Amino acid sequence: MTSMGMYSSTSFYALALEPMDIRNERIIMLFEAYAIFGALFMGAIWMLYEFGSPNGYGGEGGHPMVHRAFGCVMAVALGVNGLLALFGALLWIVSINLNSSHQDYVFESRKALTYLDALLLMTLKLFIIGLVLGIYLNLSPYWPEAIIAGVIVVVIYVRGFQISWNHMMAVAPLECFHMTPTISVLPKFLSCKSGNKLKADAIKRARELRERAYRERKTIDPNFRGSRSSDSSSIGGLLRTAAVHLGMIDYDVSTYTDRLKEDWFHEADHLKDRSVECLSRYMPLRLAEEVQRLLEAESSEEIESVKLKSIYVGVRRRSDEVN
Repeated sequence: MTSMGMYSSTSFYALALEPMDIRNERIIMLFEAYAIFGALFMGAIWMLYEFGSPNGYGGEGGHPMVHRAFGCVMAVALGVNGLLALFGALLWIVSINLNSSHQDYVFESRKALTYLDALLLMTLKLFIIGLVLGIYLNLSPYWPEAIIAGVIVVVIYVRGFQISWNHMMAVAPLECFHMTPTISVLPKFLSCKSGNKLKADAIKRARELRERAYRERKTIDPNFRGSRSSDSSSIGGLLRTAAVHLGMIDYDVSTYTDRLKEDWFHEADHLKDRSVECLSRYMPLRLAEEVQRLLEAESSEEIESVKLKSIYVGVRRRSDEVN
């Protein structure tokens, strides 16, 4: 798995396994979220700068080096946040224009999403650092108030980080496991026991994603959505075609295919002359009816083809006799 800096692109791999219509919507929503929240957060960064800067509402107290450090931190925060909004908007527009026409657009967007995610987390960290420095500059020399405010902010941040990390470990253990060691061992609450649990959960999620990739690939592959011309002898192709005709384009029929194969129905031809009642033992009734209709239509086409061929042969014979 590739990664950029401290942030891994594995966080966005599962999105590529979604059905085409769902992932097309989600990729647009992701870029939209980065762009909108990046732009909205610019106001918070600027308010924080005015809160701590002596050019705004900050006091004249504090060490000059702290003033310079605060100005540097806020300058970087403004730059990072501004780039988050600008690149987010650019990629948002590109995704609206191109994602539906590119089969692997979501997979190819993983580095762009990782970059925006890195900018977002950098903005968060710079904001916290700037907030602590701003409290010091604004409230000094009122040290009791400055200490109380600073401690409250740090405690809330640490608690929020802990809750967010535990949430990610629960819902995305594989993605967390592939983060760099500096991120995964940073929280002191991540004990050896929880680290082993994270590894076990990551292996479990990897298996689930692998099975899902195999299953979803059958349902989202355009070769399986159209006619059965590319898979005319396959029971799976027949059932998928029937499901598409019933409006269930992304429905997984592998369960019913496995049931049929258990009774040695391996080819679509094996289902000919089987009643709807017999087929409904293996699949839903409507699907069974549509499967039988497709088989009957195919048989009619074959009979009609034989009739036309016999007529053609008869005409040729008569033509030869006349000549």
